[in-house]
Amino acid sequence: MYSRWFHEVDGDLRQEMKGLRWLLIKQQDLAKATSAWMFAELDGTLIAIDHRGAEFISGIHNRAIHLLLVDEDNGITGITKVVTDGELEDHLW
Repeated sequence: MYSRWFHEVDGDLRQEMKGLRWLLIKQQDLAKATSAWMFAELDGTLIAIDHRGAEFISGIHNRAIHLLLVDEDNGITGITKVVTDGELEDHLW
């Protein structure tokens, strides 16, 4: 399974995503990752977000998230898998 952190991509994001199973994003990078969200489904890439340390605010973007790591699961819906323990990589499938 091939995964890559968004902050490590230093070239053409779309080209990078074409070979990925997972794109991992830290909550502080979400504002810069809009294009990743838009093209993930088209490119067949799953999105995983480490959102620990900040409150997660649900929205339309939930449908693009496959795995979410948070401090507390306060009834977050619309995401395939929400976890509260371990590291993001521990929960990839």
